[in-house]
Formats: sequence, C-alpha cells, structure tokens
Amino acid sequence: MNKLLFASAAALLALMWQPAPLSAQDAYHGGPVDARQHGYEHGYRDGFAFGRDTQASNREQDMVNQRLRTADKDYQEGFGSREQYRDGYTEGFRSGMTDARSGNRSRLEELFRPKDPNYEPDRRSRDDRVDGIYSQNRWPATHIASDIGYRDGFDAAQRDRQQGRMSRPRRHAAWKNGMHGYDNQGASKDQYRNAYRAAFENGYRDGFGNYR
Repeated sequence: MNKLLFASAAALLALMWQPAPLSAQDAYHGGPVDARQHGYEHGYRDGFAFGRDTQASNREQDMVNQRLRTADKDYQEGFGSREQYRDGYTEGFRSGMTDARSGNRSRLEELFRPKDPNYEPDRRSRDDRVDGIYSQNRWPATHIASDIGYRDGFDAAQRDRQQGRMSRPRRHAAWKNGMHGYDNQGASKDQYRNAYRAAFENGYRDGFGNYR
C-alpha cells in the first residue's frame, strides 16, 4: 500500500514539474495565433503593399475583388478556423490599403512593432523558446520565417530611421543570419533563410516609410 502511494505521489510530482505549454500571451516574435487576427495581419500587409503600389481606378476594384476571392490561399489547418482567417484577411486588406493611400502609419506600427520595447533583432537572445508555439501548432516553416522576418525587418527599419541612418536592410546581423525562429520544422536552412530575408526586406521597407 505504501509503495502504491509513493508511486502515485511520484507520478503526480512528475506531471507538476513538466514545462508549461506555450501560450498566446507569450511575447513571441511572429504572427498572432488567433485565426482571425492572424488573417487580419496578413491581409493588412498585403493591402498596405497594394495601396502603396497602385492608384485608385475602376480596374483596381476588379483587382481587389480578385485578391479577396483568394483571401484564404495561404490558410493552413494549424491556424484555426478557415472562415475566421478569411474574414480577418478581408478586413485587414481593406484597412491596409486605405491606410497606405492616406499615409496613415499608426495602425501599421501598432500591429508590427515588437511587444517587448527592449527587443532588438540584431541582438536577440539565442533562447527563443516562445517562438516554438508556431511549430507546436504545425505552422509551415516558411510561413513562420515570413512572419518573424517581416517583424524583425520592420523593427530594424524603425530603429535606423529614428537614429538618422540611411536605409540598409542587408547590413543588419538579423538579415545576414536569417535563421530567427528556425526549428528544423519541415524546411531546409536555405529555404527558411530565403523566406526570412525576403520578408525582412519587405518589413524594412514598410518600417522605414519610404513608400511615396
């Protein structure tokens, strides 16, 4: 009887000492894990780029409609509800397009600046355990690279702009390394690095603000 009680207590202690699962409240460095918000941010990025690079016209509305018909083309089951992702993307695309046309950057900065004001992509800690939430949810590796790379580039550009530096995305250590968030999750290092760097440069362009 005593042996049974001891074994039960040991098993309970083992369960109590297991690492806590990652949660949406952690200061991870990529996109949100809520399906609607994740779709919104991807839609906003695409809409902001669209509004920056095109002019209002009748033909443009056809182009917008075509884009929104494929709002869930990048959807993965690990994101959650497909409907919520699609609805968020549609709303985000329209908001991003409107903000780019009006020159409003406040929402862009609110969405993509780091949660931690002391975070610097070039000096980040090697311990990025919180970013494991993405592979834990079975997100594609190149999608993770794109989300993290965009935010790292956005933050690097804002720092450069605030310090009066010229635009220089490829001189950043984060861009050169290109592996922030990599966890051997279904992509080679080269594939991950290429996706990260491309997103870093896009985020840097939006963060620096030279789009007029």
